[in-house]
Parts: sequence; structure tokens; C-alpha cells
Amino acid sequence: MNKIYLSLIGGTLCLLISSCKTYLSPAVLGNNIGYLARPMLSDDKHSATYVNGAYAAALSPSGLSIEMGMLTAHRSHTFNSFNLSYGAFGFLGKAMQGNSAVELNEDELPPFKKSTYGLGLRTSMGYQLVSGNGNTNFRLINWENSYSVEAGDYLNYRKSLFNKGLYSDISVSDQKNVWTTGLSTEIIWHARRNKNIQHAFRYFIGFTPGALNSFDNGNSAFKNEYGNTPSSKSFSYFLKIYRVSLTYEYSSNINLGNSISLGYSF
Repeated sequence: MNKIYLSLIGGTLCLLISSCKTYLSPAVLGNNIGYLARPMLSDDKHSATYVNGAYAAALSPSGLSIEMGMLTAHRSHTFNSFNLSYGAFGFLGKAMQGNSAVELNEDELPPFKKSTYGLGLRTSMGYQLVSGNGNTNFRLINWENSYSVEAGDYLNYRKSLFNKGLYSDISVSDQKNVWTTGLSTEIIWHARRNKNIQHAFRYFIGFTPGALNSFDNGNSAFKNEYGNTPSSKSFSYFLKIYRVSLTYEYSSNINLGNSISLGYSF
């Protein structure tokens, strides 16, 4: 289902971008600003450690698909009007492009499947208000950051193609280090009769410095579509039942991505 959904999105993007280039983007873009859970003020403990594993998929404009597993561990603290989270994540997956059954011209990029992996750091800090009955925390504004370093065959392949002009239908980013920063807002509440069942919605908007300028020859069509600084946006739903949690996220940051994760807190 994920592949079908992302393929439909890719077709739409291809129509929107007149040149219909394939953009070989950093693998983690679209899935690098994931939700960081935090205790509610009504919880028995105001500090907790969270571990979660996720399946994430992403699609770059016009063709490149990425699948990866992600593992995140972070520590969070909640105070009366302030919350703080910090942790690390790792990812391992593959980047794929093209159909081997389709005949290509000599100047068109051949199909490939390359491995990718990397490590990163995450932080979030923000201001919150609590409802009178304590059932709801309004995390009004949070400053969030993600910094990651990519490695693997896919990165090496991008670097080997960067600025070579071997194929007419691609634009290649040589970016290895990815920093995304921005602001989010969130509401989290628990069931009236059971504070151990919690729901949250979060919206993030930010940007990734240097992402657009890291592409070798995509300035014309790419900048017309995204502007000089493509925004990073993410919508998250979080469900926690006692110590177990489920998170779904839909994001865009040059790549379109979505992920689903299971977590545990202690």
C-alpha cells in the first residue's frame, strides 16, 4: 500500500515539474524530524525514556523511492510550563530508481538499488499550557532540530554522479550531513477515566539549510517548484496506551515521506 500511495504522489509531482527530472536526494529527507514523545504533566513521572522502531518510506520528485527502518531512543522531561527532549536515531534501508524492463537512451540514468544508513541527533524544547482539569497539555510552540550523517552505497553513488553531466534526466545532491530546524505545535490529552490512554496531534514546519543548493543542475525546474528554500512540514498522530505507543507521520521535505512506528517508555 505504501508503494502504491507513493507512486501516485510521484506521478503527480512529475506533472507539476515540467522537466520531470529524477532528483537523487539525501535518503533521510522526509523522515528525519519524527515525533518525540514526552510525559504529560498529569503523569506519575515527569521524566521518561522512550525507544521506538519505525518503518519509513519516501519518494523524491519524479521517481526515486526510499525504504528504511529507523530506531530512535530519547529522554524527555516535562515541567509546569516547559518540556525538553533529546536523543539519537539510526536508519538502515535502500534507495531504488527506475524499471529494468523499460528501454532507456544512453543519456538516461539506468535503474539502481543502493543501500543507505546513517546516524542522527534530535532535540525538542518548548512552552506549554495545561488545562484546569489536567487532562490536556497544549504544547503551544516548540523548537525542534534534527542533525544526521548519511553513509552507504547510495551516498557514494550520488557523489560519483555529482556534477559529471553523464545523464540528462537527473539532478544529484551530494549532501551528506542534513540539519533540519523549525517550530511545532502540539495538543495531547488523556482519557477522562484513564490517564494512561493518551492521544496527540503535532504539526511541524521548518527548513533544511543548504538542501536545495546541494543539487548540481536542478536549479531551473526545481527552484520554480520549491523556491529557494524548500520547507519541511510534518503531521503526526501519537497514541500511547500505558507504556506502549503507536505513531503515524506524514512529512514533506523535498522528498514526500510517511512512517509508522511502535514504541515503549520506561
